[in-house]
Amino acid sequence: MLFKKWARRAAALLAVTVASTSLPLAQASPTDDLDVWFSGSLVGTSQYTTQGEEAMRGRLHAVAGGEQQVADGVKLAGGNQGLRFSPTGVGLGPGETSFALETQFTPERFSQMDTVLSVAGNMFVRVQDEQLHYGWSSQTSSGWNNHVASAELPATGKPHALSLIYRRTPEQAKLEVFLDGEALPEVKADVGYTSSADVANQVGFGNEVHPAGQSRGMAGTIHRVRFNRIEADARKPLELQPSSGATTQLYLDFSGKLTDGTYTPAATETAAGAVTGAGRLADGMIALGAAGEGISFLGDPNSLAGEDLDAGFVAEVNFTPEPNQTNLGTLLSVGGNFFVRYEGDQLVYGYSGRDSRWHNYKAGTGAPEPGKPHVLSVAYEPSGTNAKVVVWLDGVALDTLTGQHLSRQAGNTRGVVRLGNEANSGAGDRVFKGKLDTARFGLLDGEFKPSAFELQQLKPSEECTTAPEVEPANYVAVERGHCPETIVARASAVRPTEEQVSWQELELTGFLHFGINTFYDQEWGHGNEDPQRFRPTGEVDVEAWVRQLRDSGFKMGILTLKHHDGFMLWPTRYSDYSVKSTPWKEGKGDILREFTDAARKYGLKVGVYISPADSNAERKGIFGNGSAKRTRTIPTLVPGDDRVGKELPQFTYEATDYGQFFLNTMYEVLTEYGDIDEVWFDGAGGNASGTEAFDYEAYYDLVHQLQPGALVAVGGRDVRWIGNEAGLARIDEWGPVPIRQHSPTGKIDLVGGRLPGKHFQEELSFSDDRLVKLVTSGGVDSLHWWPGEADMKLTDGWFAHPNDVPKTPARLLNHHWDRTVGRNSLLLLNVPPTTTGSFAPSSVSAIQGFEELRRRAYGVDLALGREALVMRPSTDRKANRVETTLTDGNTRTGVELRVGESVVIDLGSEQQVERISVSEDTLRFGQQVKSWRVEAKVADTWQEVGRAGTIGVKRILVLRNPVTTQHLRLTVDEARADRFALANFTAHQMLAQAPDKPEEIWIDCGAPKAGPGTQDAPLNSLEQLRNLELASGARIHLASGTVCAASTAPIWAYGTNDKPGVVDIVGGDQAPTVGGRPAAEWFAPLSERGFDIRLDGSTPQPEPGESPKPGESPKPGESPKPGESPKPVNRRSRVNRRSRVNRRSRVSHRSRVNRRSRGSSRRVSRLVRSRALLASCTPAPDCPRRGADSGDGQTEPVM
Repeated sequence: MLFKKWARRAAALLAVTVASTSLPLAQASPTDDLDVWFSGSLVGTSQYTTQGEEAMRGRLHAVAGGEQQVADGVKLAGGNQGLRFSPTGVGLGPGETSFALETQFTPERFSQMDTVLSVAGNMFVRVQDEQLHYGWSSQTSSGWNNHVASAELPATGKPHALSLIYRRTPEQAKLEVFLDGEALPEVKADVGYTSSADVANQVGFGNEVHPAGQSRGMAGTIHRVRFNRIEADARKPLELQPSSGATTQLYLDFSGKLTDGTYTPAATETAAGAVTGAGRLADGMIALGAAGEGISFLGDPNSLAGEDLDAGFVAEVNFTPEPNQTNLGTLLSVGGNFFVRYEGDQLVYGYSGRDSRWHNYKAGTGAPEPGKPHVLSVAYEPSGTNAKVVVWLDGVALDTLTGQHLSRQAGNTRGVVRLGNEANSGAGDRVFKGKLDTARFGLLDGEFKPSAFELQQLKPSEECTTAPEVEPANYVAVERGHCPETIVARASAVRPTEEQVSWQELELTGFLHFGINTFYDQEWGHGNEDPQRFRPTGEVDVEAWVRQLRDSGFKMGILTLKHHDGFMLWPTRYSDYSVKSTPWKEGKGDILREFTDAARKYGLKVGVYISPADSNAERKGIFGNGSAKRTRTIPTLVPGDDRVGKELPQFTYEATDYGQFFLNTMYEVLTEYGDIDEVWFDGAGGNASGTEAFDYEAYYDLVHQLQPGALVAVGGRDVRWIGNEAGLARIDEWGPVPIRQHSPTGKIDLVGGRLPGKHFQEELSFSDDRLVKLVTSGGVDSLHWWPGEADMKLTDGWFAHPNDVPKTPARLLNHHWDRTVGRNSLLLLNVPPTTTGSFAPSSVSAIQGFEELRRRAYGVDLALGREALVMRPSTDRKANRVETTLTDGNTRTGVELRVGESVVIDLGSEQQVERISVSEDTLRFGQQVKSWRVEAKVADTWQEVGRAGTIGVKRILVLRNPVTTQHLRLTVDEARADRFALANFTAHQMLAQAPDKPEEIWIDCGAPKAGPGTQDAPLNSLEQLRNLELASGARIHLASGTVCAASTAPIWAYGTNDKPGVVDIVGGDQAPTVGGRPAAEWFAPLSERGFDIRLDGSTPQPEPGESPKPGESPKPGESPKPGESPKPVNRRSRVNRRSRVNRRSRVSHRSRVNRRSRGSSRRVSRLVRSRALLASCTPAPDCPRRGADSGDGQTEPVM
């Protein structure tokens, strides 16, 4: 059991004595108040006379006088017969004394209320309702309360051993009960038993001592009785129970001394061998965390000296872990290859065996919550050449691990038991970070049985909690005790934000690793690389990077501003380790400036990668210097700072020296380069040797304060790293995932992202069963919509290297695109600039070929604008309905369905189909689909052509074989919720030649059905632009007076001086509208990308009370009808978004905005105006959307 140490132990703990349930003859402990096996004399009701080694400090006597002393004890007839003991000098009265009470007995028969043991009138073990009831009654100001538990009755006619341990601490009273070597459920309460005045200091054996219950005697024989006062935290002070199943060799409560690497046990401890190690002893615990620390034990004699662990053992430890455990940080190790350790977000247990090769056996659970005490019990049981491992954690049995080999020991660690580190001498850096409170090691006496564990018991099975339904939200709380149906229902209630969905619909983003490592031909630098080596052999053509990415279909570029080495691509004020110290442009260059300028010119979204690790800052004594957190003002102005005298937004954070440095550099990036769409915090530590506690709460807060439209990825709460760097998502990738939050606004951990000891597995999914298991195992506090970003390298490395060979377009499509974007994730493809300052020609060829191959595979949607017939599982054809929103290319509309319903799409004529793409309406309904299938009608017969599991934002199904058909039927077989919605369905064939990007498109939001954008078949919503790539200098024609619904869709187009783009009106001169506003406002940002906006005209004003026209957004207060688009969402207002998804408040107590100093710079003043407008605006068509606000109410689309 896990006990709080509330007092120092005053005396040695009693060793466990192996006892039999038949007649024992044992020597009484010198501290026993009573230990009698009736070898003396019992006459009438006189005091018992002891003999030999029996102990009796008090008065033991028969109750009625008719009790019969026999050869093996005292025979009781029931009724008023029994034995009673009154200890000397013990105050049992108010239930404040801890004690151990035991008896060995053989019941003859049981009747209602027959009492086996009783104490002070209100503590009892008795027969009630054909169960063995035990516990106590207490009286408080509110009345009497019973604190009881029960178990099966022991068999009559057979000897049994019954033991009670009553522990009273200031916090609680607890009763532990053992019957024949097995622990029964414990009884706990805030108050102890209330004694009866006349019998306050009496103990009864075979009868009740309470005056009103003295006829409740048990019929049978009492063989032995024992009573002993104990300390509340005494270690299982029992003697009459049969063998626990393990012989203890080591028991440490860390009250001994650790001197020069040798541990000397205290009198309260047991050590049958040598104990050595390192750590910091204090308050009965040992603190560990530095390399080499830990406690080692080697038994004498060594019972585990063989090549394999062929003897069974148990090992137990009470521990309190710190956050941020070292990967492979080891809590327990035996013989070098048996372990319990941290691996990522898991606590993993297992071992390695060997024949001609190594075999690894592992299992695990979510890492225990940091900062709280836990108890771990492990048993290793060999059987021939096989072994099994039994593990309990905090009263819960984890999965039993079985292996077909024994654990192989390392040569120099045979028999070595190590606590808090790896036993293998070559792995001393795998230290556990935290404190150990108690530890035990013992050898199994035979097969494992639960009583072999002493430090804990299994919790009794509890009825799960069916919690009420919750409102849909981005984070939904769950608890360990929730019922499976509650957990699944709460996963069903998780919703993405508009920003998360829009981000994922980018589908392809580019990574650009460029820096000092590029010129050293290395991946990770050490912070001492010479900036003078940053000498591009050609022009650093950042604009060409951006243009080539956009022309190849990339929607965002993420530039590595600072890798782990610390070198920065902008001229920061806070370090000389940046481009300003290089010969490039004589130190006056700024890669970030050129990148953001070009990105806005070509319509590429801007992402920035900033590694929190920093080897250069470590060399300068800033990173990992052990400085305390104190109040820091951000920005911290430096001598010669060009911002002196300007009004700047200011923030205060509690930060270390490095935290201040990092926040200041982030502030430059977030305030001086325009809008940032994604901030990428790497989790790797690089080559830094020190430890820095990264203050993610402050990092996130600064991002959200200065760039409220930016998503924080990987090390952030908005976007999840997929779990590998190979460009692969799980086969069934869920948006709602189980997480553990370290704080309401800080870093979050994915729980169960991979199996113990395994790398990323495509087959591993957060299915209903696995989700339930992870939550009920503990360690999960929330379910969160956390979309996956799958990063990968085009070439062998992240940075460019000589002789790089890029992946082929075919591999990028079939092995990566279809297995990331096609599996509800986003693909982040690294394209590294070389030492020339440009992309390698082979890389350009690869990404251009990839783009062309995607146009061949997905450039024509065979289902676009086709009718979809929703068929209910009914013979009543009137129940069927025709829908067009499933095939309109608009992912913000959809078809609501139920499990078992089918959707039949008529392609208009027979077509060859090879790929099908399906999207759920996740914004309104979340992710629900668990399995679905597609059939094709061939020769008037429906044939299944493919099936898949989850869908989410997008799922691509590549058919097993191409099929030629006119009709496709999609059926959802399983879903988490009764109701769900599909937002889009597309069908494709691999074309012999890629279709050209459109140079001209027509938009008529009043058109009856969606078309590909031709004059005869125009787009009928702006949402169709979301994934439509236009040719450079494209012409966009809007139908005169067309009324379009509000939209956050981006426009993927740019014009040039030679070929400017055009947006104009056709078919008349009435100005089109978007969301009730002039369309010219919506398209205005294109003017910064080489477009000529020609949307002047007379704008009709809607009459008061007029209903929205087709395609318009509903008026304020209206809810979208099924199939309608949600209301426009302003991506610039992260604060509003967070309240909408029920996010808890950020670190307002740690971050204060100095509102007196705002608005001098163009970027910041624009942000302030945008916030002011948002604060006074209700969700109406004239509220601003994502983008810079010009101050006159004009709005811009997401670009």
